[in-house]
Amino acid sequence: MTFQKIKISGLSFEISDDFPAKFHPGTKDNFTDGRRSDFTKLPSSKFANVFTFNLLFKGKVHNLILKQFLNRSPLDILKNLLLSCRSYRAFKADLMLKQYGFAVPDVVAVGKKTIAGIPIRNFLITTEITNSVPLHEILETNASQRQQIISQFGQMVGSMHAQNIFHGDLRFGNILVHPVRNKASETPDGRSQRPVSNGVKPENNRFVFFLLDNERTKKFGKLPHRLRLKNLVQIYISRTDASNSDKTCFLDAYLSQQNIKFDKDKLSAQIAAHVKRRLAKKIINHE
Repeated sequence: MTFQKIKISGLSFEISDDFPAKFHPGTKDNFTDGRRSDFTKLPSSKFANVFTFNLLFKGKVHNLILKQFLNRSPLDILKNLLLSCRSYRAFKADLMLKQYGFAVPDVVAVGKKTIAGIPIRNFLITTEITNSVPLHEILETNASQRQQIISQFGQMVGSMHAQNIFHGDLRFGNILVHPVRNKASETPDGRSQRPVSNGVKPENNRFVFFLLDNERTKKFGKLPHRLRLKNLVQIYISRTDASNSDKTCFLDAYLSQQNIKFDKDKLSAQIAAHVKRRLAKKIINHE
């Protein structure tokens, strides 16, 4: 996937070559040619605005997601001035994850609006993953394949860590699951493709896990153990009612992908201790 760099009146962005050069993202006023649907706001954190909309291009309707990153504090303004904006960090992480064979929504455009050289707005536009559901939802509604989903998810996370990649926020709400109907695998819009390389053997790959909110995702030369634990704790916190069977299934699948030997009981105890501290901290903070 290649991108064109465009600058117009303080708005600079990179746009995928799959879309026309006249498609200028970033503000609603740029979609006035009648080929765009209305924006529909989606639930999001207080530090972002997320919208879904449709765009007609070359006889096909594209389902897209626009995420506007809001400044969390005055420090963010300084960071955006000196470092990459949050949208560009997410953009680079998406490309990195895809390079290493993990599933992420395709990036359509990324950009920022500046005044006097100071970034005041930054955004990311990606494809919407249709026919998918959040991981926590599919685990609740698909009891017959629950263990299979957990096992494949564990393999995907294990493969990610084996390649020294840390995900910045590995909560279940940031993982969309797309069922695959056959061994050949299909894209979310029904087109055939090679199976996603996410640590699952193609003949067993019935689910694809799309990773969202990747702005803090990084690749290391060697993944620090504290970050490995952080991701595993994020997963366990997302499902505090998980059974021992679920935890064993996940951890076995996770460890099967590691290229270094771990003491399963020791790792399990470390995760449990961190989860206990996190939950205790939450209770104290809500008192």
